[in-house]
Amino acid sequence: MSRLRHRELLLSLKYSTIEACFSVPMLNLTLPSFSFVIAFAAAALGWGPAGIGFMAALPHLCNLVQPPLATWLRGWLSLHQIMALTFIFNALPWAFVALLPFESERARDVTFMLILTVATMANSLGAVSWSAAISELVPARLSGRFFGRRNLVFGFWTLLVVVVVSKLADRGQNSLLTFSWIFSAAGLARLVGYFFFTRMKFPDSVTQRAPVPPDFSEIILPFRSLNYLKLVAFIGVWGLLLNLGQPFYPVFIVQGLHRSLGDVGVLTALAGLGGLLTLKGWGWLCDRYGSKPVLYVCSLVWALTGLASWTFAGERFFWHLALTYLVVGGVTAGFQLCQFHLMLKLAPANKAPYVAVFLALSSGLTALGPLLGGVILGLVPDELGTFLGQTIRDYHVLILSSMVGCLLSTHLLDFVREESAHPPEEVWRTMRRMQPFNPMLTLTSAAQLVLTPGGLIGLTQRSLRQFRRQVKAIGEVGEELVDGTTEAIRSKLPGEDKK
Repeated sequence: MSRLRHRELLLSLKYSTIEACFSVPMLNLTLPSFSFVIAFAAAALGWGPAGIGFMAALPHLCNLVQPPLATWLRGWLSLHQIMALTFIFNALPWAFVALLPFESERARDVTFMLILTVATMANSLGAVSWSAAISELVPARLSGRFFGRRNLVFGFWTLLVVVVVSKLADRGQNSLLTFSWIFSAAGLARLVGYFFFTRMKFPDSVTQRAPVPPDFSEIILPFRSLNYLKLVAFIGVWGLLLNLGQPFYPVFIVQGLHRSLGDVGVLTALAGLGGLLTLKGWGWLCDRYGSKPVLYVCSLVWALTGLASWTFAGERFFWHLALTYLVVGGVTAGFQLCQFHLMLKLAPANKAPYVAVFLALSSGLTALGPLLGGVILGLVPDELGTFLGQTIRDYHVLILSSMVGCLLSTHLLDFVREESAHPPEEVWRTMRRMQPFNPMLTLTSAAQLVLTPGGLIGLTQRSLRQFRRQVKAIGEVGEELVDGTTEAIRSKLPGEDKK
């Protein structure tokens, strides 16, 4: 690669990180399967389990129907043009939230569902195009390390935004006017992210329309790869069982445990903090041992932690969920990173149809989870007795069934084959020697960061230093990240010296 093209690569990696610092916090506030929007629907709009279940299933339903639409768009537009359109259609609908306080209750529900549908469909199409485009940009041998660092940077800003916005919603007494300002600001942040996206450079395969329009028959290609379908099956079944209960966590906390939206924001922020504390470690483990064994470890820890903690959740025992969200947030970051990395690794050169089918099939299964969860909550009595002086609620039954199912479904990953993958036992042994995964060190550092003024100040200072590596000035956006990325690209992964 020439010097000019090499610098364009570095700048594009930098702008990708900056774009995520604006876009990902917005997505965490507006995706209908995430806690903030679900809590808004329950607290401000008064939606019940059936409505919330459908809303949580909406992103997965959009992923299910997007393959033919994405293929049709690629016949007319390049991947870059599709990404640009989806940025805009994902952001602009949130300006119409400002109309909600002035509408009747029925019109308000219809308007909000239309906003969710348009924005979520755009995000689903954009995710396919972005995944295919970024795989053309990031060097394969550094993808785990790069995405780990990138996720670490935008993870801090997501954490900060969720905490601040949750407190603002509490101060505004969960009023529609307060939420309209929040969602409008989130849409504006997405447009700022779009500005940095326009400064990225991509290969011709991304910026130019394919000389031969894609044939709809290419959607059949992923079905010829049995190994790829095994990964899809695991992610789909895991997603179904997880989303049987997960979308109802904030509803349980707000309505069942009578906690505020601010408490939901604090727990969500702790989950983000868990990701920040472990992301660099997940990236290194993924590159060192393979994505499959790390994914296996994340799945087991996630299911066992959730099973143990939600059993005792109640009005008397609540704040132990803080540690749960911290641990689960950490393994969620690893799960998402390894899932994405393994999906791209098992796909051949023409990744777009594979990504589209992966999202469609796995999301089709996942969408059944919240729909089925809403039905179960409607059938099971609200209270089923007491345990340790606390009321056993229908939410307990739903969430514990979800966690047991996830624990059992982890074994589906055994059937997926990844070249050069190490046994999961090696990942466990290495994790015990790594500071980010030492439970006591993680808990101590988290408590220091969250519970002391000095820790909060230190976290802010460290994050600002990290962000300055990405952004030297708002116009130039971080010359130092170029140097950091250069070092990453030129550095050798463990074991390369032996080759």
